[in-house]
Amino acid sequence: MDLPQCTDAQLVGWMINGREGCVGELMARYSPAVGSLLRRLTGDSPDWEDLVQETWIKVVRHGARYNPDYAFATWLFRIAWNLAKDHRNTHRMETSPPDPGLHPDSAPHPEAVAMASAQRARLAEGLRSLPPGLGELLALRYFEDLTERELAARLEIPQGTVKSRLHTAHRKLAALLGGMA
Repeated sequence: MDLPQCTDAQLVGWMINGREGCVGELMARYSPAVGSLLRRLTGDSPDWEDLVQETWIKVVRHGARYNPDYAFATWLFRIAWNLAKDHRNTHRMETSPPDPGLHPDSAPHPEAVAMASAQRARLAEGLRSLPPGLGELLALRYFEDLTERELAARLEIPQGTVKSRLHTAHRKLAALLGGMA
C-alpha cells in the first residue's frame, strides 16, 4: 500500500510493527505544524528544533500508547505541548530587546519591550493553565492560523465541536487572564 494514501492510525500501527517509512510519512505530514507550534510556545528559543526531534522520538517510543479511536494529531500535539511546557519549566525563557545601536531610529522603547514580553508571558501561562486540549486548540487556531474547518480536519472532530471548544477555551482563558492581572 502507498504510504501517502494511508491513514495516520494505519501508519502508527505499522510503525509499531517496524515497517519502514511510516515515521517519515507522519513527519512529512506534521513536522512543519509541530515545529511552528513549538517555536511559538518556546518564544523562538533555539531549543525548539530539538523539541521537534524529541517529539518524534516520543512518538516512536510510545506509539503503542496511541489510541486510534482518536485523532493522531491531537495525541501528537499533546506530546509537543507537554515537551514545551517541561522545557519552559526547566529553562528560564528570557527575551532581550534589540541592540539600539544597530538601528537607533527603529529600536522600540525598553518599556514597550518589557510590557510586550510580560503580556506574552501572561498569555503563555494562561494557555498552559487551560484544561487539556483547550490550550492546544487556541495555539493551533491563532499561532498556526488554522480555520475552524482546518482544525476539525486536523483533529478529526466535527466542526461544531471545534466551535464549542474554542468558545469554552476563550471563556476560560479570559477568566484566567482576568484573574492573573
